Amino acid sequence: MAHFYKYNNGDPFFIKEVETPAKAKKLKQVFPSVTTVLGVLTDPFIDGRYKPMKTTELSRQHPNKTWEQIKDLVYGLREHPVTKEMIPSSEFGTEVHKRIEEYVLFDLGKQKNIGDSDWDEYAIPFVDWYRNSEIVPRFAEKVVTCSRVKTAGSVDFIGQYKDRTYFLADYKCRSCKDNTPKFYLKDKCQLGIEALFLKQELNLNYIPECISICIDTNTAKHHHKVWKLDDVLHGIKITKLCSKLYWETRMK
Repeated sequence: MAHFYKYNNGDPFFIKEVETPAKAKKLKQVFPSVTTVLGVLTDPFIDGRYKPMKTTELSRQHPNKTWEQIKDLVYGLREHPVTKEMIPSSEFGTEVHKRIEEYVLFDLGKQKNIGDSDWDEYAIPFVDWYRNSEIVPRFAEKVVTCSRVKTAGSVDFIGQYKDRTYFLADYKCRSCKDNTPKFYLKDKCQLGIEALFLKQELNLNYIPECISICIDTNTAKHHHKVWKLDDVLHGIKITKLCSKLYWETRMK
């Protein structure tokens, strides 16, 4: 599903009711999300073979499920940490993101009480990391944008190191076989372009560091990958091209 944001003079907000380019084109200054424009990138195996085969297989197994439910199943099921119920991986990831955000908002003084959660095992390692590293949290789920690139993205976490330099972090919940984390091309593309937008918004003289965090859904272990500047710049270049292609093919 495509996501869209209202530019709103550089203070963007998500438009829930706009889910297609056709609807977006009827409004002024509405930009597709970063993940939406990166959707033009396809993988020959995953998109060309695995997804069609898995969709067909699951549709035969569950003839009464809707296509949305089948789509969720394509990405697999994960075990709920407490109830042990098998839930869609997308739901698992959403809950972990939400729990980390609650902790960050608490540290920012924007949330009074967070209590306990079924998802603490998966969220607390990140919270402990930035607290023990004397990192100052600045934003949670901050939306950044650019009127030239014409896309917008929500950053999971933005913090400052002790030297006051900014960095961005993005969490991905993934099943890691043999304790080996998974990081992909789109990870650096998403973070890279959002780092560029933050640089522009805050008038920084550097591109903030980009960190992808792979949260193992099997063990709750957190794996951090700090992207090299060359990777970040490459990700920015790719995302700009994807945005241009998306606008040329779907927004005109």
